[in-house]
Amino acid sequence: MKKTEEVQTVEENFDDVEIPVGMEGLTVSEVQRKIEDGQINQVEENLLKSDKEIIKENTINIFNILNFVLALLVLLVGSPKNTLFFGVVIINTLIGVIQELRAKHTIDKLSVLAKTKAVVLRDGCLQQIDQEQIVLGETLYLRSGDQVPVDGKLLAGAGVEVDESLLTGEADRVQKTLQDQLYSGSFITAGECFYQGTAVGKDNFAEQLTSEAKTKKTGNSELTKVLSRMIAVLTVVIIPVGLGLFYSQYQASESIKQAVLGTVAALVSMIPEGLMLLTSVAFAVGAANLARKKVLVQALPSIETLARVDVICLDKTGTITDGTLKFEEALLEEGVSEERLDQIMGALLVQLNDQNATAKALREAFPPVVEWAAEKIVPFSSARKWSGVTFKEQGSYAFGAPEFIFKNLPQKIQEKIQPYLAAGQRVLVLVEYLTVLEEELAYEPRLLATLIISDNLRENARATFGYFAQQDVQLKVISGDHPLTVSKIAQKAGIKDAEMFIDMSSISEPIDYKALVDQTTVFGRVTPKQKQALIRALKETHTVCMTGDGVNDVLALREADIGVAMANGSSAARAAADVILLDSDFARMQNVLNEGRRVINNIERVASMYLVKTIYSLILAVIFMFIANPYPFEPVQLTPINALTVGIPSFFLALKPSYERIKGDFLNNILRVSLPGALTVVSAVMVIQLAAVLFQLDYQATSTMSVFLTGCVGLLVLYKVSFPLDKKKIALIAVLAGAYLSCYLFFREFFDFDKLWNRNLFFVIPLTFGIYWLFKGLTLIMDKLVGWRIAWQAKHRVKHK
Repeated sequence: MKKTEEVQTVEENFDDVEIPVGMEGLTVSEVQRKIEDGQINQVEENLLKSDKEIIKENTINIFNILNFVLALLVLLVGSPKNTLFFGVVIINTLIGVIQELRAKHTIDKLSVLAKTKAVVLRDGCLQQIDQEQIVLGETLYLRSGDQVPVDGKLLAGAGVEVDESLLTGEADRVQKTLQDQLYSGSFITAGECFYQGTAVGKDNFAEQLTSEAKTKKTGNSELTKVLSRMIAVLTVVIIPVGLGLFYSQYQASESIKQAVLGTVAALVSMIPEGLMLLTSVAFAVGAANLARKKVLVQALPSIETLARVDVICLDKTGTITDGTLKFEEALLEEGVSEERLDQIMGALLVQLNDQNATAKALREAFPPVVEWAAEKIVPFSSARKWSGVTFKEQGSYAFGAPEFIFKNLPQKIQEKIQPYLAAGQRVLVLVEYLTVLEEELAYEPRLLATLIISDNLRENARATFGYFAQQDVQLKVISGDHPLTVSKIAQKAGIKDAEMFIDMSSISEPIDYKALVDQTTVFGRVTPKQKQALIRALKETHTVCMTGDGVNDVLALREADIGVAMANGSSAARAAADVILLDSDFARMQNVLNEGRRVINNIERVASMYLVKTIYSLILAVIFMFIANPYPFEPVQLTPINALTVGIPSFFLALKPSYERIKGDFLNNILRVSLPGALTVVSAVMVIQLAAVLFQLDYQATSTMSVFLTGCVGLLVLYKVSFPLDKKKIALIAVLAGAYLSCYLFFREFFDFDKLWNRNLFFVIPLTFGIYWLFKGLTLIMDKLVGWRIAWQAKHRVKHK
């Protein structure tokens, strides 16, 4: 738990923050009074369903209501044992609710670790609280990378820059002056400040922006779209088909009871209520499994997107390296002593108060100098890539990336820093500026020293990146650092094609981003807007995951199909991400990819099984509307099929390990098995109907054979979707097959089955072999048809582009 505790305490030390004179903030009594008056920042969280919502969604839904009505009709015609199907519905619903509640509670416990904190000034002291505890009129402290939690006005802050893209859609940085308004949902890109909250809770201008950033991409779920369409179609079809079948059955039998039982049997099999339940459970259990591995999924359908990821974009810091830096040495220019360097750097670091990894490494190397008074501060920003201070009597100094401080980097400096860049080290320059610093340096400064800083490669980096290479997942490194440095470190970490790098600061617009992402692996000196454009270009042909921890990653995190943030990164990055790595360890991405694949592979298997009975029930219902024969099944007879070939195995398969790469789209994959299975059932039933006419078989005999063969097809489908087989799956299929056969041997009278070991055996044996070969043949044909369809779709997409 050591690392997760760090998540909660990462910004608890504020000894280095200078509180403006006379600023005290609210007192404890004032805070208590405002809480009592309801002036507190409590906003309803909608990211995870409540216990009540989970119970309601799983119990009171259209399919359960329909099942209840059908069970009621069966009771009214005096056949209570035919309501057994509703007992199965209740058991499945209870299992689903319990599983989802357990998963939700696991996520709830661990989501506390990722909760964004706020730093407030109370009784003259800075303290960290949950954002929900902020009260109206609170004095808050923000530094670069923090997201503004509530609306307010600026009280103090030098050179504060704010990105309001979550409000305006524009990524331009906005400089703020005293009394300017700060809006919740925006974030600080440079500097630090104190501001007073003027709105809390629902009164905030952008109260829902953070949750929108987290949930906006869930609509991309292919699985959710397919299941929603299926529900919509069935909702429209089921009532007219049911009425038509009831009329036909009544005409055929002139018995209300027989008509009701036949109609109910068809409609019960048509409803894939267990599929919706299992999808919900699989997502929730997947999220809970990830939570136990210190990965918080903020929107459940994101798990599907994770499964389909084939490109991961990552930064160097915190992913390839562990985020810790070490100052190695300073290359001093002529006339600059070590004492002078210590003075300048010590004074700069005191005034700038930057909290990034570079600043922390430099603070360890240079002792603070507090005697120098600042006249103007230009804080670090990811767009500028340098920071500096104009001191009242000592002059102006800045340090940062050489290419950004010098408009035209002198050849002499290039030659000096090249060996260090080639060794994978970071290079900064310290310069003197002859006038007051501006945000854009008007002329070339004077070089004082070149600072060499080294990155620490993560211990598990090579193993992690090797795993992704085996899984056919491409890696792209997008960094603000020098491309040669990034490339060398990426090569050390074993990233494929890491020698293919480019300096984005050397390219002028317009840029062909599509060609760029196809040819390049490492992108250096990337601005936030360029990072967003690179992700957008990759998304045209890939499912893209973006990992990041900084304020400069927010645009890319929101642009990507799936955004993954480090918990020890900026609050803005966490707000924009779909997934948070609670221990900030990139190696957790292996768990993320595997869990996503497990959930989707298993839902595809389960969906194939449920869709078989939906399709054949719909086809048979339409056929029996016109042939005026009694429907071959009764509700009680379908219980062994629904329970033993679909319901029970689906719960086991939905939660099994299954980490194969996702291939094809969801609808094509489930139709490969479900359509051949359904057509095999329909063919078997119609052959038996023909045999009934030719050999004068009674209803109980034809019904029993139809049910038996339908169950056999269900077991064939179960066998097919269980690949790759293991001992546990084989044992499961064997036990279920034995239980299914026992229904005909020991519980024949309860299920209204006829004997199979009389003349019915002469029909059942050849038909059992027949359905095996028919199912196998139809599956092969379906595979070819799906292959042709996929090829046609790919060709059509290319032409369209």
